[in-house]
Amino acid sequence: MKRLQFHTYTGFVLIYILLLFIDSEILLFTQGVVGMLALLISFKGATRTYQMIGIIFTIISFLLFFIFELEYAELVYYFTSMGLLLSLLYLIPFINHFMIVGKYDQSMYDVLKSNTPNLGKFYVKSYLTSYVLTIFIFLSTIPLVYRFIQAKTAIFNDKITHQFATRGILRPFAAANVWSPIEVYIALVVAITGASYLHLLPILFVFSLIMVLSELALGYFKYRKHELTSESSSTSQASENMRKLSHLGAFLIFFIGTASAVHFIIGLEFFEAIVLIIVPYTIFWSIMINKLRTFIRYNQEVWGDHIWTMQNFVMLLVPVGVFNEIVEVTGIFEGVFDSIAWMEESPLILLIVLMFSSMILAFFGFHPLVTLSLQGIFVTPFLDTINPLSVSVVMIISVVANDMTGTFNVPITMLNQYFKRNPYQLTAWNIGFALLFGAVGVFIGYLIL
Repeated sequence: MKRLQFHTYTGFVLIYILLLFIDSEILLFTQGVVGMLALLISFKGATRTYQMIGIIFTIISFLLFFIFELEYAELVYYFTSMGLLLSLLYLIPFINHFMIVGKYDQSMYDVLKSNTPNLGKFYVKSYLTSYVLTIFIFLSTIPLVYRFIQAKTAIFNDKITHQFATRGILRPFAAANVWSPIEVYIALVVAITGASYLHLLPILFVFSLIMVLSELALGYFKYRKHELTSESSSTSQASENMRKLSHLGAFLIFFIGTASAVHFIIGLEFFEAIVLIIVPYTIFWSIMINKLRTFIRYNQEVWGDHIWTMQNFVMLLVPVGVFNEIVEVTGIFEGVFDSIAWMEESPLILLIVLMFSSMILAFFGFHPLVTLSLQGIFVTPFLDTINPLSVSVVMIISVVANDMTGTFNVPITMLNQYFKRNPYQLTAWNIGFALLFGAVGVFIGYLIL
């Protein structure tokens, strides 16, 4: 089964990449067929939550398909609509693996451990470590940073450790993902609104810096009264760590620069360019640091585990994509859109509704990608009269805020594996900051209307 999944998922991505350059009806039809096969073989082994989401959206989609008597010949094409997101999710691990092979995470940890006389300073370092690692290794950041936080705060009671880890991991996780060029939520929002990522990037990056600086100040003053035993690094080790961190910064800057160049030269959308360059770019950098063989071998060793995570995404995204396509064709929500048309005259209310709907749906267990898809249906009629850039900013910031408050979202679920607490407790610890996070996003969105 795993071999069949590997060939199916890989084939789907390769066809998607070919379609970036070749306008072929046969290729598009083939991709749809492969998408249908991918959905069928992903059911077994997917987690129950994803199975239920996939079943619900598939049943609703087929009911609408038959009720509205849509053409059978078009059905297969509906299974191609999430090609970009599935391709991103399939290829992003190459960046994570490069980070691990280059041992950049270890350099971050060395910096984290040294020269921390109190918990306030350690909070600043752990926050910044989580922020940087999130950009490169995404969810893998959570267990890696937690182990260091747990070891460093072992002298305190569990409540301090858990609250510290919740703030020091989940908040920077959200702040980093709000502008990350490999964040799939951003890719979906851009696809929905048609806004340019390169126009969004400076706005989202400035927002991220504002939230980082405010939280660093709050965290430092909250925890500085707790003293720690400080460790020091040798001068040579500190120099090596700084050298590696400078390489890491160059990796990210050139990655965005390369994707931007491909975007402008070839004429692809930015995230399409990301899909195209991830593999050759990481291979090139592994050659630069003399780790090519290690990089290839590591990918071969862990790729089987990655395939088992892809089946969850396929079970989620393919049915949601089919649902969105059928809703658009049938126009089933046109009556609803007519009843809320007055929001065109009150765009601030629209932005506030987007923020709160994202948070409320997360409390009840809605996956962020499902939330964004539903919001996409809701906002589409307004994009001709309301600045898509403004809507995009609020949608992205609101959905990413759920990384620290979404009670059943993956980040909180992963972290709570170690806490064994009621997940709503983790939500409660971050809800105030999440509301501030979303409110600042709405304010920025309103300014650029």
